[in-house]
Formats: sequence, structure tokens, C-alpha cells
Amino acid sequence: MNRSQSTTLFGSLFLIGSAEVVASPMMGFMGVHFGVPSAQIAYLPAAYGLAYGPVALLAGPLSDRLGRKRPLQFGLLGFALLCALMPSAGNLMWAVLIAALTGVCAAIIQPNALSLVGDAARPEEVSHRIGQALAGLMLAFVVTPVLAGWLADVWGWQAAYYGLAGLAAAALLAVTRTFHIPVRDNSAHTAFWATHQGAWRTPGALRRLLASYAWLGWVAGFGAVVAEVCARKLALSPTQAGLITGWFGVVIIAGNLASTPLRRRLGEAALPVLALMSAAGVAAFLLPVDSMLALALAGAPWAFGYGCAGPLHHGQLSRLSDAYRGTINSYHASLLNLGIFSVSWLMGSLVSGTSMLLFCVVVAGVSLLGALPLLPWGYTRSSPGVQGVDEP
Repeated sequence: MNRSQSTTLFGSLFLIGSAEVVASPMMGFMGVHFGVPSAQIAYLPAAYGLAYGPVALLAGPLSDRLGRKRPLQFGLLGFALLCALMPSAGNLMWAVLIAALTGVCAAIIQPNALSLVGDAARPEEVSHRIGQALAGLMLAFVVTPVLAGWLADVWGWQAAYYGLAGLAAAALLAVTRTFHIPVRDNSAHTAFWATHQGAWRTPGALRRLLASYAWLGWVAGFGAVVAEVCARKLALSPTQAGLITGWFGVVIIAGNLASTPLRRRLGEAALPVLALMSAAGVAAFLLPVDSMLALALAGAPWAFGYGCAGPLHHGQLSRLSDAYRGTINSYHASLLNLGIFSVSWLMGSLVSGTSMLLFCVVVAGVSLLGALPLLPWGYTRSSPGVQGVDEP
């Protein structure tokens, strides 16, 4: 796998992460444009995550049958067109519909992009290359909120969506030029529904997939709206909200980089400890702080725990089964985005100023409960994907 291919997949996943958080620092401006309370703009990432879920369940298994490149091109083309269309939405209903269709395209992009890593990379470097590609997803949580908030202040919120459209078009061109890989038909002799049944029956899969929704999906969903939480708490401008969200993105990346060293030091305990830290860290946003610095420090445990435990969880799921890896990962992506939808929908529903307290309490409570299946409930050292395989 050459550098151009690696960079192309990095950029493709950067788009996926950007679409989740681009509206977060601009919710105030977008609310005024659509004539709705700013919190209701959270319905955009909610629709994105809800549409992503069921499509990912099809796109993952089908990528093994139909090849990767053409579906990836189709997804990137649709993503570019829809982002360019978003500024023309006349009301919130149309914006939500466009966000949902963007989620459909994202659900096509991500499994095919990650599958291309296995097609193009040597077996001994697949894990490393997947980590590089996923770094694009994490980087979006740093760069996109900062740029989106600044663009909203200077040129209007529409500029951020036009920028994403241009990046998606560039990624489409890059995929067309850099990937010339024959189709791999790894599941040609396996019935479509049999792959799903095999994934469900994989030891440990259902328990860990429950955590994908109720823990990882909810802490990730909190990240999609954290700018609005901070803006409401401290009356921040879009630029300030983007900056503090960018800070949290930096902490998330720091957690991502620390995941493997902490796994080596803490062993089996690393994932549940860090998962519980990320969930409890949401409650820190309830502390009575009065400055951006204090809020940035209070929210750091959530961001670090999320960034560190997320790759560990992804790594464990990827190692549960060689035969059903694509299907298990599709369920993981689907449930994670369902969690993002749940949190965003909750934010959109709780629009009063006093309801932010309830919102943070509910997200923290669900996330804590969702992390419990990651505790060592009697599994042994011989269980697949549990010991020594947490690296993404």
C-alpha cells in the first residue's frame, strides 16, 4: 500500500468524522437561518447517524461480494453533492433529509475504505494502516469544529458545507486515480444472511456490540454536540465553541495515541477502566465552571477516555472472528451511529435552558451502564479477541 493510497483513505475517513461534527459550533447561526431553536440543529447529526446504521449493515457484507472501489466512488460522489446542496435547504425538514442521505453515503464510504486497506496492504501491515486511516476520523474532531466555527463567523455557516463538498470531490478523484485493485470475493460461497447469523453467534460479540451502542455511541454522540453544550454553559460565540471543541479533539487524539501503551501497562483492565472514565467524564460538564479553561480541563477525562478506549474496543471486535470480521464491524459502525443519533435526538428534544442539566445526566447515566458489558464477566484467557489483541 503506497503513500497516495494511505492518504486517500485517511481523507475519506476525515470526511466521515467531519460530517458528524461540522454543525456543532454553528448551531446558533443555523438555528437563526432555519427559524428554530439552536438545539434543534442537533437533529442533523441525529438523522446522519440514524440513516448510517441500517445502510452499514448492508454495505459491510456486500463490500466483500461486489468490490470496494466503485461503491466508494459512488459514496464520495453522493457525499459531495449532498454537502453542496445543504446550504440551499429552505427549512429544517429539508436539511434533516439531506443530512440523512449524507449518512447513507457515509455508510457506503467507511466499510469500503477500511476494506481497501486489507486489499491493498500486506498482511503484516494491515493493523498499522487501519490505524493510519482511522486517524483521519479522529483528526476531523480537531480541525473541523475550529474551521467551521471560524467560517460561520466570517463567511456564514454555508461555507463549511461547501468546503466539505470540495474535499469529497478531491477524495473521489484520488480514489479514481490511486486504486487499481482486483475484486476480492471472500464470501462468494456464504449466504448473505448466514454471515449475519455467524456474527451473532461469535462468542462475546453480542455483549461487546451492546457496548458499541450504549457506551461508545453515546460518548461519541456527546462529542457531536459538545460545542452546543459548551456554548450554552458559557455563552460562547461559534468561533469560541469551535476552539474548545477542537481542544477536545486534540485530547481525543492524545487518547488514541496512548491506547496501545496503556493497554500494555494495564492489560485487560485498560478498556473497561478507560470506558468508565469517558462515561463519568460527561458528568464533569455539570460542574459550576465560569471560564473556557476550566471547562476544557473538566471535559478532558471524557475526551481522553473516549479517544483511548474507542480504538481498544474496535480492535477487540476486529479480532473476534476472521470469517465474520466485516459483518461484525458493520454492526459496530451501525450501532455506534445509532448511539450518536440517540444523543443528538435527545439534545434536539431538550431545548429549554434548564434542560441541559437533564441532558448531561442522561448521557452520563446511559454511558456508564453501557460500559458495564466491557467488564470481565467471566471470560477466559482463551476467549478470542480478548487477550493481547486490543490494538486497532
